[in-house]
Amino acid sequence: MGVLMMSYNTKNYTEQGGEKTVIGGVLEVKEGGSLELKEGALIKGFPIASNQANSTATTVSALKDNFNDLLAKLKDVGFMEFDIWNLSIAIAPITTEGLPITENQSKVSAVTIADNIISVTVDVEELVEFESSAPTQGTHKWIGILITTGLSDITKIKYNGYQLTQDDVTEAASVGGTDGDIIMWLKCDEIIETPKLFTLCSPGYEETEFMVEIVMPEEE
Repeated sequence: MGVLMMSYNTKNYTEQGGEKTVIGGVLEVKEGGSLELKEGALIKGFPIASNQANSTATTVSALKDNFNDLLAKLKDVGFMEFDIWNLSIAIAPITTEGLPITENQSKVSAVTIADNIISVTVDVEELVEFESSAPTQGTHKWIGILITTGLSDITKIKYNGYQLTQDDVTEAASVGGTDGDIIMWLKCDEIIETPKLFTLCSPGYEETEFMVEIVMPEEE
């Protein structure tokens, strides 16, 4: 009767002579254990933050910006926990009389955010349908909300992978936004059927997904 020979690859092993140990699996250091590096030891292959040039700041404000840039680099490579987005939401204060967007804005009874879900309370049936000023966006029941990001400069933010620019800053300001605000135009007739998903990321912030939903007002 033959003997069944089983073969397998060892992921963790020490090469002949003991000069090199290969970890192809997991090296687990239990609670209370430690990994000690002797003087002259080299660490290779770990994440390295991108270079931070020596500061030439001549003001406290500029020095703060340099320091914050360094912190963001450390967070991005995993040496420090990411910052957490802390957004606040408001209906864009568009009050120009006679515009369909103004009428639609007045129909929104609440906008809130919780657990990365933005809820817009509005009866979509009451909204006016009109064509966007952007030709490719089509005719929809539009409303505009302001997303206050907590950052002073939204040009450091990527929205769905797109780097926001000064044009986005200008657009938010044109509808009552301030520094750090993003204007988001919502196709309410589509969102009532399928909630809108989008992501935000920025140096020091992990890419995070948010959702916009339409909530019908409670009947009085």
